[in-house]
Amino acid sequence: RREATHVFKHERWPRTRQDSQSEVRPQPLPPSLPGHPEFGELPQSADALVREMLEMGRYALLLRPEMNRHLDREHITRAVRHLDEAMGLVPAGRVLLGPLAEQASSSSGAFDATPKVLERFMHRVETLYLDRYPVTNLEYQQFVRAGGYEKLEYWDEEALPALLDFVDETGQPGPRYWLEGHYKCGDERRPVVGVSWYEASAYARWTGKRLPTDAEWTKAGSWPVESAPGRIAQRRYPWGESFDIRRANLWGSHRTGPVDVDEYSDGVSVGGVHQLVGNVWEWSGSPLLASVEPSFHVPETFKSVRGGAFDTYFENHATCHYQSGEHPLARRHNIGFRLALPMSTLEVAEDDDVQDDGAEQPAVAVHEEEVFAASI
Repeated sequence: RREATHVFKHERWPRTRQDSQSEVRPQPLPPSLPGHPEFGELPQSADALVREMLEMGRYALLLRPEMNRHLDREHITRAVRHLDEAMGLVPAGRVLLGPLAEQASSSSGAFDATPKVLERFMHRVETLYLDRYPVTNLEYQQFVRAGGYEKLEYWDEEALPALLDFVDETGQPGPRYWLEGHYKCGDERRPVVGVSWYEASAYARWTGKRLPTDAEWTKAGSWPVESAPGRIAQRRYPWGESFDIRRANLWGSHRTGPVDVDEYSDGVSVGGVHQLVGNVWEWSGSPLLASVEPSFHVPETFKSVRGGAFDTYFENHATCHYQSGEHPLARRHNIGFRLALPMSTLEVAEDDDVQDDGAEQPAVAVHEEEVFAASI
């Protein structure tokens, strides 16, 4: 599946350095680049820039138009390969949210929604990529080492008064349960926890991504099939309709905490996304108030969390449709996150984008129809 989801036409990329008859020289970068606060501080060699950004997991920034116009196609191809390995495709379409979503299961048949219900609970999702795994301690460590907690440009303004409280058990900047600014030995592949919604959002900006919305997260797991307008079927779990404790780290798994993100591979979604259910709850980018019944009293500041965790007891709290919430400043032992990247932000110029008159046309986006056909 991973080989089938490359998003660009690789045959249009240049040959490798070994195959090319002409020497490929490192391209200098301009003194500063717009659109991102750190571009002016990066190495002034394209090779050094790409190597450093890829090592830190910031490939998404390399694929933005303000960056990729300064890179050659070999560099862009390397970034695309990192993207394809790390993220799974979520095709465009509609998804049903809210209390009626459980009724739209594949086992009970497609759910017929009235126009009024559709208007309220059906949400349109544009094509995006979603991290195959939750963000790990090792990945988050890169953000801490890069001084992410000291660079205010990554942080929401309302979080700034609390920034000095985002420290670990030894008072160093970082997740709540770390020591001396570092995760505990052996936890490098486990999802980072003890981070607030604001910390997750700041890390997302640093990587060039963002938190997924409720609709995007749910669509990635439930993989809706809309056979006709208003007639939709959605999976209850990423793997299907029946609960199976062997596919997710929940209370019944008898694990005492989060496990490595590549465990429970049998619970993978149709799109190749792992651990959407179990192990840790995941912050979304949506407020909880946006998709609950108006009669429920929900604090306006609460953010939505999805998926259940290792200590989730009830199986109906660990489905693709169940939603809970938490204060954005909370730093819980069982809440982590993963990130999304809208396909619309990925633009790469091609040869035929430059016309005979020399006028450069807008960079083309990825070829969505080819990606979707390959993924199914």
